[in-house]
Amino acid sequence: MAVLERNGNLNIWWFPKEFSQSRYGEYHHSGTNSCTLITLILADMVAKEGRGFYCQRMQDVPPRAVDIFAEAINKGNHAYAHLITPTQPSHETAVSVPTTSTNQNLNIPDALTVLKSQPHFRLKEWFFTHMQADPERESCRTIALRLLQAVNTGLQQFRQAGKANEHFLFAAMISDNRTVLFVIEFPRNIVTFFDSHQHGRDAGAVVSQCSIRDMYDMMNWFVNMNHDIYSSTPHIYEVSFLLPDPSGLPTPTKGEKYEVLQLKHSLPLAKKMQKK
Repeated sequence: MAVLERNGNLNIWWFPKEFSQSRYGEYHHSGTNSCTLITLILADMVAKEGRGFYCQRMQDVPPRAVDIFAEAINKGNHAYAHLITPTQPSHETAVSVPTTSTNQNLNIPDALTVLKSQPHFRLKEWFFTHMQADPERESCRTIALRLLQAVNTGLQQFRQAGKANEHFLFAAMISDNRTVLFVIEFPRNIVTFFDSHQHGRDAGAVVSQCSIRDMYDMMNWFVNMNHDIYSSTPHIYEVSFLLPDPSGLPTPTKGEKYEVLQLKHSLPLAKKMQKK
C-alpha cells in the first residue's frame, strides 16, 4: 500500500493520496482540520496496543500499524464532525470547548477536552514547550537541530525518571496548523513519525522511522519536507509530551526550556551531525 523511500538512516513510507485525513473513511469530509484529534487518538491506541511497530529493516509498514493509523483517522474525523455539526447533546459532544467552525484547528488542550469524555481514552499531557524559529535567518539544518533539542528535553526527563512500566513517550508537534506525532519506543530505542495529511498531488499520509540516535535525520527531513511540499516556514513549533499516566514525572525547569528556545552555535553542530 505504501511506497518505501530510504533517506540515509531514515525509512519513509508514502501512502497513496486516498489514504489521508481529507480522503479516507466515512467522515473524510470533516478531515481538513482534524489532525490534532487524529494524532491524540493514534497515540492513545498505540499505548493501549502495548507494542510498537518496528519496521526498520522491513519493506512494508506492519499491517497492524496501518490498521491503527486508519482507525485513528476515521475516529478523529468522526470526533471533529461532532464539533462542527449541531447535534443533540451526548456524552461525546457535551464538553466545554469553544464552538468550532469548519476551518478551525484545535490545540492540544482543547482536543484533550473533547476526547477525555470518550470511553477508555486515557492519554494526558505531561508538559508543553515551544520553539521559536527564524526561517529567514536560520537554515533548515539549524531548525532541525533545535527541534531535536526540544524533543530531547522530554526524552531526557523521561529516562531520568526511570518509569519502567511505560514503553512509549509521545510528542505531538504543531507547526503551521498541522499536527504530527512522534512515537518514541522503549526498549527498542526507535522513533516512529506519523503524519495524516495529504502531501502534494499524489501522496497521502506518511510514516517514517529511525533509531533514536538518528533522530536528527528525521527532524531534518521533516523540516525540509514541509518546506518543499507546503512552502511552510513556521516561526513557532509547539511540542506536547503525552503519556497515559504522567503522574510522578518531573517537568523541565524554566532554564531547561530556555536553553531550547535560545540554543546558540547550533549551525556548526548541525553541519557536523549531517555529515555523521
